[in-house]
Amino acid sequence: MPNKVAEFLRFSASDPLALQRDIAEQRIKLAAALQAGDSLAIVDAVADLGSMLTTARLEPEAVDLLEQHSVLAERHAGDEPAGWFWSAYATALQYSGRRDQAEAFFIQAIELAGQNGWRRLEALASHHWGRSLAEQGRLAEARACFSSALVIREERKDEPGQASSCRALLELSVLEARKAGAAADSVETSR
Repeated sequence: MPNKVAEFLRFSASDPLALQRDIAEQRIKLAAALQAGDSLAIVDAVADLGSMLTTARLEPEAVDLLEQHSVLAERHAGDEPAGWFWSAYATALQYSGRRDQAEAFFIQAIELAGQNGWRRLEALASHHWGRSLAEQGRLAEARACFSSALVIREERKDEPGQASSCRALLELSVLEARKAGAAADSVETSR
């Protein structure tokens, strides 16, 4: 079931070539931040680049990059880029098959966002954690995360993530129905 769940829920770039250009531009931005020694700009650039690399299915590179700069993210815990950093790290870990480790960082990103009123980040991290939970078959918890993300995203009428959260909830309903059907078939077979 996890592979089918991943097919249902994983985000894919609508324009892979544009994603590659964005990655190249973000690498330049990171290099400039590193050269300037601007630690907050480094955290911000690493968070964005790590997220893009994960979208491009380059999770091992994303995890390595994020881990190299985690101390800086810890130093900037009160700054929003650190919240995005932890969300990107959690997602990279998730898609690297390290979901147990990812969970703590999803929680960290959501808590930081909630404490500081970073609603967009809170919605995104909740949505991504929902994906991870669904992949683990923890469907009720995934539904709670997707629902939370949708509530936050509905606060702004023009929030593009609304459609993604609605789609995730619909796809989750399909998975729940399949799981219920499989359970019913199992009970029927055992009689």
